Amino acid sequence: MNILKINDVDRKILNIAYPIILANITIPLLGITDTAVLGQLGDLNILAGISLGAVIIGSIYWFFGFLRMGITGLVSQARGGDDSQEVVSLLIRGLCIAFGGGVFLIFVQNLIFDATFYMLSAEEIPEKLSRTYMSVRMISAPAAISCLVITGWLFGLGKTLDALYLLLIINISNIFLDVLFVKVFYLGINGVAFATVISEILGLLFGLFFCKEYLFNINFIDKRKIFSKSKWLQFFFLNLNIVIRSTLLQAAFLSYLFFGTLFGSLTLAANHILFQMCHLTAYALDGIAFSSEILVGESIGKKKYDYYRRIIKSCFKLGFIFSIILSIFFIIFGFSIINLMTSLDEVRQICYNYLFWIIVTPILAFSSFLLDGIFLGAARGTEIRDAMMQSFAVFCISALIFVELFGNQGLWASIAIFYVARGITLKRYLHKINVLF
Repeated sequence: MNILKINDVDRKILNIAYPIILANITIPLLGITDTAVLGQLGDLNILAGISLGAVIIGSIYWFFGFLRMGITGLVSQARGGDDSQEVVSLLIRGLCIAFGGGVFLIFVQNLIFDATFYMLSAEEIPEKLSRTYMSVRMISAPAAISCLVITGWLFGLGKTLDALYLLLIINISNIFLDVLFVKVFYLGINGVAFATVISEILGLLFGLFFCKEYLFNINFIDKRKIFSKSKWLQFFFLNLNIVIRSTLLQAAFLSYLFFGTLFGSLTLAANHILFQMCHLTAYALDGIAFSSEILVGESIGKKKYDYYRRIIKSCFKLGFIFSIILSIFFIIFGFSIINLMTSLDEVRQICYNYLFWIIVTPILAFSSFLLDGIFLGAARGTEIRDAMMQSFAVFCISALIFVELFGNQGLWASIAIFYVARGITLKRYLHKINVLF
């Protein structure tokens, strides 16, 4: 079959993608490990508590994901234009925002937690456990957000192996410490939280080491460029649009948390497990999406339109193949993954009832991931924002109708519609990238 023939652009994408995929897969594996080591304790309150805490903290940090997404496209364009000083300036700007944002979160954490639980109306014991977990996690907020910047910067340079090593250091150390603190020292939910704090600080130290070639080279550092008003404004407005996009995306995904608390702790715990499986899909497909981001940015920096068109075609071909493989994977191993993540029969049964949505998600979602990468590589924040606003409106209408009619099944159907809407709305703006060549 022609679709299975691998050309030179396919190989370049795969060479960039495979370290990203390997690195990304460790991220949901970490969430799966957190859930598994606590879920096997057989306490529903602990499982619900870690579900709430992990999702809320993850959402806060994901909000700062605009730094990762914004910096990759700009760095790849600077690299394509052989501008090493701008490459370093982007890293320093990103780290300044990351550190400042992390310190700010530490000071306002109680306000964030109070507002979140006011909206969620969670049960008393899971809420108390969640607050304990999150207060510990906030210790490493500056390090965690800085690691996002460093990862995005490494992606932009095409240093995906270094990014792989960084994420492996963070996530494997976290998994090891999870098991040590919970299974050996019996620290429970505090053990999981401290394991993550230690691994994130360790990740920052190694991340700075991976940046040393540029960061500590005086020839690449231009103070005027670092603090250039026009460059900061460009960075700000791109990231502002990505913040709006990320906020709406998180609002859609956090709906499972909101509705889960209304449906009860069993459904909340089941939805958390299912979303860990969704994250496995997201991080695997992001390997191709990040490749498109890097190569599209590079093609724009070099003004090579024909190369850009070949990248788009290859990314969609490989993304479709990957989505089929992921769906087959969940058909074969879905029940086993659920059983690994919880020993509670009631939660398992609920998960089984919704496994269909996990199986179809890769096929429905792959185009939205790839188009996100393409627009981020082109640094087209306005189109990313507008497409997300339209998709979020579609999701809200779907959720209002289907959740009322079908309960939690309706919620999962609305999320599936949201994935499709993201792909369609982004595709409508694809022609606007042509003006950059």
